[in-house]
Amino acid sequence: MVKVHVENGVQTITEVCEDCKCHIRDLHVDDILVDPGEGFSGYTLTDSQDREITNTEPRAKCYCEECNN
Repeated sequence: MVKVHVENGVQTITEVCEDCKCHIRDLHVDDILVDPGEGFSGYTLTDSQDREITNTEPRAKCYCEECNN
């Protein structure tokens, strides 16, 4: 699961376990994709390095080593 936290104007994005909610890894905005929804045709989504985003699949569920067993 992706967790976004904003405190004092500072945004952090992390990946946490689906079951126990422990921290797995820090993420960058390029690691996530927001579905633009219908009516968004004609636009090209790009990452922070101006590369076109082609991944349209949802993120797979993520589990820590303890919960994955």
